[in-house]
Amino acid sequence: MLTNEVTVNIYLLASILGISVLVGFVFRAKMIQKCRAKIEELEREILNNYEYILELERETSNMETRIQDIKSPVITMKNPSKESEVISKKVPDISLRKQLLSKKNIEQQSASGL
Repeated sequence: MLTNEVTVNIYLLASILGISVLVGFVFRAKMIQKCRAKIEELEREILNNYEYILELERETSNMETRIQDIKSPVITMKNPSKESEVISKKVPDISLRKQLLSKKNIEQQSASGL
């Protein structure tokens, strides 16, 4: 029978195993450090967003208190008399159109066209 003799240096095997464990721990520590940095960045972003929301809420409450201090809650933007004049100028007189589109007028036009 053929037998192969294999010699293994136990010290070399132990040193290779130890070095590989250390390299694995180093890689894992770097990954954990990157994840923690990302978490801290996201926490800062969330805190900034909360600060912005609170600032907007503060502005809203200030505006609401100002509105409550006003005696008349309705603020007129335009003068109603000018608005009615503008509308009356833009809208044409429809009585003439009604006369032109009446059935009698249509019958007279169709009779004259034949």
